[in-house]
Amino acid sequence: MAGLYEIWQRAEVSRRLDVLSSFVTMCVAGEDDGRRRLAQLVAGADAALSASPPDLMVASQYLDELVWWADTEWADHPYRPVEGRPDEADRQTRDYAKDLRHVTLPVGVRDEMGRIELSLEVRFLALCRQPGMDCRTRQDLFYVAGRAAMALDLGHLEAAEREIQRMERVGSAEQRHRGTSAG
Repeated sequence: MAGLYEIWQRAEVSRRLDVLSSFVTMCVAGEDDGRRRLAQLVAGADAALSASPPDLMVASQYLDELVWWADTEWADHPYRPVEGRPDEADRQTRDYAKDLRHVTLPVGVRDEMGRIELSLEVRFLALCRQPGMDCRTRQDLFYVAGRAAMALDLGHLEAAEREIQRMERVGSAEQRHRGTSAG
C-alpha cells in the first residue's frame, strides 16, 4: 500500500493536472495540434501516476510542461486558473488524497470507515444543535470532530472512534454544566 506522503504528492499533481488540463482543453477546442499536444501531456502524466509505483517526478515534468504552455499561450486569459491560497489548495488536495487512499483499502475497512464517518456526522450535528451551548464548547466540538475526520482520512479507525468518544464527553460536560448552573 502506498504511503500517505506519496498519496498526498500524487493527489497534488492529479489535482493541478485536472484543473489546468480542463482549462487548456477549452483553449485548444478547435486546434488539432493543440488537442494532440494536450492529449500527449495528459496521457504521459496519467501513465506516470498510474505506474506501480507511481513516478511522481515524470508526472510532475508533464505537469510543468503543461503549466509552461498555459503560461506562455494564455497567461492573460480571464479564465486562466490560478493556484488557490495554501489552505484552499490543501483542502482540494485532501479531497483527492482521500479518494486515492480510499481505493487502496479493503472493502471491510472502507465499510467500517463509512460507519464511523456516519456516526461522527450524526453525533456532531446532534451535539451542535443543543440549545444554549456556549461558544467555547462549540469550538471544542468542531476541533474534536476535525481530529476525528483527520484520523479517518489517515485510516486510523481506532483514533477516530476515540475522538468521537471525546466529542461526546465535551458535549456531556456542557449539558452537565448547564444543568448545574440552571438550578
